[in-house]
This record gives sequence, C-alpha cells and structure tokens, in this order.
Amino acid sequence: MRALRLDYAPKTERHRLGVLVLAAGLTVAAIAALDYSNARDALTSQETKTAEIRKAGKRNILPTRGNSREAEATAQEYKAAQFALQRLSLRWTDLFTALESTRPNGVALLAIEPDPANSVVKLTAEAKTSEDMLDYVEKLQSASGLADVVLTSHQMRPSDPMRPMRFVVLASWVR
Repeated sequence: MRALRLDYAPKTERHRLGVLVLAAGLTVAAIAALDYSNARDALTSQETKTAEIRKAGKRNILPTRGNSREAEATAQEYKAAQFALQRLSLRWTDLFTALESTRPNGVALLAIEPDPANSVVKLTAEAKTSEDMLDYVEKLQSASGLADVVLTSHQMRPSDPMRPMRFVVLASWVR
C-alpha cells in the first residue's frame, strides 16, 4: 500500500506575503510609538508651563521681564483684565428681572452701574414727581434680588421745563 501524502499548508506565495504584511505592521507601529512619545513630551512641557502660570496667578505675582515701568504697566493691564472679567461674568438676568419687576409709571431709569467687587449696584433715574421717586424706591426695597436699598441723592432740574427729579439709589445686589 502506498503512503498518503497530506499537505494542508502548501508552501506558496502566501508565506512571503504574510512576512511582508508583518514587516509593514511593525514599521507603522514603530512610527506610531515615536509620534506618541513626541506628543507626550510636548504635553508634559505645556502642563509645566500651565502650572507655573497658575502659581503666579494665585500669588498675584506677574513674571517681570525688563524694567520696572514695563512691570508696572503689565500689572495694571492684569488688574484691568480681572476687572473686565468680573463685569462680564455678572448674572445680568437676575438684576434686570428685579429692576423690571419694579418699573413704575413716571420713572425713567437712566443708568445702571454695577460694582461686582462690592456686590452693589448704583441706579440713576428721573421721576416726574417726588412721590413717583419715593414709590420707586419702596418698590426696589421689596424687590427680590436687591437688598439695603438707599436713596443717596436727589435734585430737581430747574433748567428742564418739566422739572423732573433726578435721583440716585444704591442697592446691595443679592446673587
């Protein structure tokens, strides 16, 4: 009887093709590992710079380069930027809702000047009569969102033919 010859994996081009695919995969993996290493180094550098900036900001110390005039100008710019950021982050909707809920007839609101550092708002308005002015101040005192409402000044404008009362009110802004 003759021996059976079973060849389940014949040696052909497939073996060479597998070796080429393996080599290409290893090359791509090496390039990806190199890119990852470079990106990790860049991220570590940026995190270090960010930590230094945050430390300087917490201590309110600005890095100074150059003479004292430049350092002073930079410090003033930094304070101005902080002030602008405080003003931009105010919750205007709450304040406007409180003011709109107290809007009486005969009173015109001329200016709203918030002081975010002290949580105070200064209102300048004109009323047709002193009674309208006092009614408006009373309504502001009962408005939600405002506290410690005080009439700080008032004056009649004799140069205007209608003779309105111009007045200023200070109120604590409850946030």
